[in-house]
Amino acid sequence: MYPERYRHNPLYPTDSDFKIIKRDQITGLGVITKRSFETGDVVAALAGEVTTELTQHSLEIEPGLHLLDMHFAGFFLHSCHPNVCLDMPNRLVYALRPIAPNDYLLMDYGQTESVLFKQLECQCGSDNCRGWITGHAEGPNVELVEYQAFLQKQNVLA
Repeated sequence: MYPERYRHNPLYPTDSDFKIIKRDQITGLGVITKRSFETGDVVAALAGEVTTELTQHSLEIEPGLHLLDMHFAGFFLHSCHPNVCLDMPNRLVYALRPIAPNDYLLMDYGQTESVLFKQLECQCGSDNCRGWITGHAEGPNVELVEYQAFLQKQNVLA
């Protein structure tokens, strides 16, 4: 999972505990766990390149500072009903509720991100789905929401 240079911390994710797999054509790759976690457990510690650049797979540590983790956390999927939360200052991932083996690690992108690299229509399917994935400091892009609605009306989008 993480390259050899990150193997010194026992909390860093390993191939024996996690796997990155393709979920489907819409959501792409995601991280599944190979073991269970209870509410409040530390799921993993995070590592990666610290950068000022906002990217599709980076996580905001603080405004203007991001962690690019292309080996693990960059593949967490979004859900409006997440099963993990991220403590970015300490770079730790915690279980919000019980997580069973073969469950995807699901985070709310708005929990860590002020502004997203790219807003997306949410398709998480949770009962409390907000319908749109945004950062916590931004509202949905009105033009994009209207364009999505137009495409759906034209049967371009399912």
